[in-house]
Amino acid sequence: MRLGGGMDVTYGQLSSQGPVRSNNEDYLGCHLPADAQDARNRGALAVLADGMGGQEAGEVASRLAVEAALQKFRDARAGASPNQLIGQMFAAANQAVYDEGNKLGEQRRMGTTLTIALFRNSEVTIGHVGDCRTYLIQNGQIRRLTSDHSYVSVQVKLGLISEQDALQSPMRSVLTRSIGKDPVVQVDYTTAVVGRGDFVMQCCDGVYCYITENDILEAVAHAPPAEACQHLADLAIKRGTDDNVSVQIVQVERVEQLSYYRGAPVYQESLDPTMSHEVQIGEVLDGRFRVVDVIARSGMASIYKANDLQTGKRVAVKVPGMQFESDPGFFTRFQREEEIGRLLDHPYILHIVPMEKKSRPYMAMELLEGQTLRQLMRSVPRMPVADALKITSRLCEALDYMHKKNIIHRDLKPENVMICEDGTLRIMDFGIAKAAGMRRLTFSGFSPVMGTPDYMAPEQVKGKRGDERTDLYSLGAMLYEMVTGVVPFEGANPYIIMNSRVTGDPVAPRKVHAEIPAEVEEITLHAMERNPAERYPSAAAMKAEVDDPDKVELTGRCDRLQPPSLSRTNWATVRLVVISAMVPVVILGGALLYLHFWPLK
Repeated sequence: MRLGGGMDVTYGQLSSQGPVRSNNEDYLGCHLPADAQDARNRGALAVLADGMGGQEAGEVASRLAVEAALQKFRDARAGASPNQLIGQMFAAANQAVYDEGNKLGEQRRMGTTLTIALFRNSEVTIGHVGDCRTYLIQNGQIRRLTSDHSYVSVQVKLGLISEQDALQSPMRSVLTRSIGKDPVVQVDYTTAVVGRGDFVMQCCDGVYCYITENDILEAVAHAPPAEACQHLADLAIKRGTDDNVSVQIVQVERVEQLSYYRGAPVYQESLDPTMSHEVQIGEVLDGRFRVVDVIARSGMASIYKANDLQTGKRVAVKVPGMQFESDPGFFTRFQREEEIGRLLDHPYILHIVPMEKKSRPYMAMELLEGQTLRQLMRSVPRMPVADALKITSRLCEALDYMHKKNIIHRDLKPENVMICEDGTLRIMDFGIAKAAGMRRLTFSGFSPVMGTPDYMAPEQVKGKRGDERTDLYSLGAMLYEMVTGVVPFEGANPYIIMNSRVTGDPVAPRKVHAEIPAEVEEITLHAMERNPAERYPSAAAMKAEVDDPDKVELTGRCDRLQPPSLSRTNWATVRLVVISAMVPVVILGGALLYLHFWPLK
């Protein structure tokens, strides 16, 4: 959906009961301005509520809150400031839920969280109560705009537990502030300036407890809002969420510039597209690449189909968003992807078209038709063993070629492998690759080592740069998933997943599916040894066994596997429970009594 007026945005949302719950206590809503004047006077709206109360009371509470807030917004007079308007909406929502709760009696009171994002002119204003979260993604960086009103948040602020411990705490759903609990509600307000290419994302704890900020960055960078919502919801479900799953993403595409003339506001309309920096259909880049169509657009880059006038071939041209050309981190990774790609010439590695002088940043590459390995694995979660070995063999061949050129991919995963229509494959995305002679990259996000939790090697989790064997671990994790249909490690959130691969081994593949050949299990576990010195010494050595599994020597690796160690965490949890029980009495005292915590959601 597109919201017009002073700000053009693309909007996507998704809400479901999730894989465990029998009903959905979340509720979403939005308001689309009737016209440009309405957009400037009041704005556009995204609303998210996560209800609580049991016996369907939470479902009623979230719906009541959202509907009351939206109705107040529609009825409000033009000209009210964003904070005034949001305050009125929260008051209406709180009154509606509080009154309905009174009808049920004290034993069945209902409540809900409520988070509102109001887009007007060049700003987004957030009103917030509860533990849903709002994030701003801007220039490739992510920032949280809300604070959780929860007991575990108090524990984190007091230094009793870490942010990671809070995500898996049994007290995670105990709220210190909610809609409908009291006759008057205290609202948090936050305002941020937004521009073209920025994203605002809102989600419930059933999503953010199971994904990382890096997951969010990657989702909005590679897919439009609706698809990004679906991807993040699927990721939370895949990682074991036991709650409802709701997410909203708003992408800002155009912002009217507001200036003043003699005290009166003046809105400056966007320039004619032919005057902008956007690549246009029919445009010829540097006299060589004629753009003929748009393949995909994301928050960080656009990919176009083009004709190479020099060779007569069709190519793909990747152009970063103008707002990211000044972002050193993003632009360095964009350059790194091209620099390393130009060093490689292999049938199973994406070919980069060399271009010495450019009038603007872009990257030309071969045009691929097909689907990613991830898309294929969604269609066939558990592949025939022979197919999985064939794909692994070709990836081994490509990795052996790369490693002999002293290049380490460091982010090998199904999303970065294209299965082409002609039956070949390509390894893609060298944005965080390590290459001899190139300077070290600086990352932002959930971890300075980057990578993807489901496929990261233990040494990456520990912050080391890794070597050839790091890629082999990731390939082993991919082979594990292809033959079993599940990832090697699962957990309540990515931090548990990463901790598991450092402290233990995956479940033996044949315990997941007994019909997997013992030799294939041996290959998989050999590649996934926690100690790099105990893995295959090279991709060529791994390929030799993948190509001829009957000659694989069974060493009993499956019998030496150790489950991830949780004992240290359990003792820490015991200590924290004791301390946490004492601190509210000794330190917070009357303040926490005033909050009289809400029951579990």
